[in-house]
Amino acid sequence: MKPELDFRSPTWRAIETHATERLAALRLSNDRSAPIEATENTRGQIKAWKELLALAKKPDPAQPAGDQP
Repeated sequence: MKPELDFRSPTWRAIETHATERLAALRLSNDRSAPIEATENTRGQIKAWKELLALAKKPDPAQPAGDQP
């Protein structure tokens, strides 16, 4: 059974705040000149944080598309 996530909880809000801050810092870091390996690593981290934040935006498969809040 897959556990449900409460995207309105204080815990999720704290995670979202942290992820948003990390994403902003990584984007700044990515704008700097760096070796290709470092750039690839930074881009991978950016992708991972964006995927985490996207969890709150994914539609609930149990609800029909027109019923999403």
